[in-house]
Amino acid sequence: MNVSYRNTDGDLIDFKGGNLVHKDFKLALNALIPHLALITEQREAYGRTLKDVRGDAITDESNDSVMKRFTVDTISFADDMQEVSIAGNRLLISKGVVSLATPKIRLDDTDDYQYVNELSLDIDAVVYEAKAYVTEKKWGVKEGTLEFSDINPFAGVQADEVPDVEPKEKGKGKKGKKAA
Repeated sequence: MNVSYRNTDGDLIDFKGGNLVHKDFKLALNALIPHLALITEQREAYGRTLKDVRGDAITDESNDSVMKRFTVDTISFADDMQEVSIAGNRLLISKGVVSLATPKIRLDDTDDYQYVNELSLDIDAVVYEAKAYVTEKKWGVKEGTLEFSDINPFAGVQADEVPDVEPKEKGKGKKGKKAA
């Protein structure tokens, strides 16, 4: 994840995270996919409402699903976060990729985009998750498996059994200076 922001002193901070992003961040980004499809006037969204496109995204498990054919990878802000632009990609049937970018949308003007209120809420969710990644270290966890052999290292050992320990001899192994 790459995040650029201004801190309270006005310094521009460019943060490049090396950890996995949390699944909540991925879900927040995926909530922007129907907006990307609607604003860039893609065929999956043509003549449809945000609710319809979101509904397809949830219920359509086919490879033609909006959620499987689109990705959102960049959100850019301008004018003190009052203007937003979303960029992403569309996977073509021919397996090619087309880059998509929305024009700047004012988050305080419903004339630009009729679903600006929903877009604003979805943008807020992404910003919240990005801040949690940067400031609270809310990172994703890579789950793995541990392979154990059939040999049980605890076979024949009782839970209350104390192992025998050989005591060390005092004074051996210590290095120090002799007093003069």
